[in-house]
Amino acid sequence: MEYGKKVMVVDDDNAVRSVLLDALTSYEFEVKVCENSTEAILCLMSTEFDYIVTDYEMPGMDGLELTLRLRKKIPPLTVIIGMSGTDRSVDFLRAGSNDFLQKPFAPDELAMMMDGGDILS
Repeated sequence: MEYGKKVMVVDDDNAVRSVLLDALTSYEFEVKVCENSTEAILCLMSTEFDYIVTDYEMPGMDGLELTLRLRKKIPPLTVIIGMSGTDRSVDFLRAGSNDFLQKPFAPDELAMMMDGGDILS
């Protein structure tokens, strides 16, 4: 585990944000939660993240559009993981994400994806 890696979680569902915040913090990631894409873009103006986890369905700009915009602005080594209640894996990968998780999933599964090195090795 590489301690102190920065993670941004973008999801309009407070319960999802809360569960992921608790789980990822327990793995010693530094976690910032955002409730929509606009908040995420504003946060990225002042902070770089190692991982960005974004939901698909959100009011305003959805997770695919956010991913497309982020890929133009963030460092190429930043890992983006999309998540959705339906299989949007192909859509997210085409938009520039590195991986995808279909809800519901165990929060530990997300942490292990980031810790395991499969994405960044």
